[in-house]
Amino acid sequence: MKKMELNAGNTIFKKGDPADGLYIVGKGSVGIYFPTNHTMEKPDIVLKANDILGEMGVIDTAPRMATAKTLEPSVIIFVSTKEFEKKLEGSDMIVRGVMAILSERLRDLQKRR
Repeated sequence: MKKMELNAGNTIFKKGDPADGLYIVGKGSVGIYFPTNHTMEKPDIVLKANDILGEMGVIDTAPRMATAKTLEPSVIIFVSTKEFEKKLEGSDMIVRGVMAILSERLRDLQKRR
């Protein structure tokens, strides 16, 4: 895990970036901007302390579906895909399968927006 201290307006990831891990908001807030949000003036979703973002990328490794930016000075914790996979090693195969299916369905829903 890696702690990142970011200023307001910093980009955490952009739509299309490779998914290399997930992020946890430790302090501050993060805006999520979907591809249909062309002006990017207001975020589609606002995440606050203890919220997680980029989680689908550690499940299916597809590129990022949205752009994430800090809305204020924030502390973000990065958990790499490798670290996440280590935590899953002992989990049941069915649990991993359900996670993959849910991730795929969420991506499909987002593409239809």
